[in-house]
Amino acid sequence: MVKVVTLFLVFILVLAMFGRLRMPKINNPMKRKGVKAGVKCKSCGRYSLAGEKCPCSTKDKS
Repeated sequence: MVKVVTLFLVFILVLAMFGRLRMPKINNPMKRKGVKAGVKCKSCGRYSLAGEKCPCSTKDKS
């Protein structure tokens, strides 16, 4: 049983080493093609989805 577990762990380590060689570390996933950075509201800091207006700007300012 110990032999099977050891072989499994060695196999996983080898897969991890080959995975790192094939796919180098990606620093920022937002820099990938097709992913745009989010737009934040200037007054409250919430993210705007699909160019909608922020709820803080539509509130009655009384």
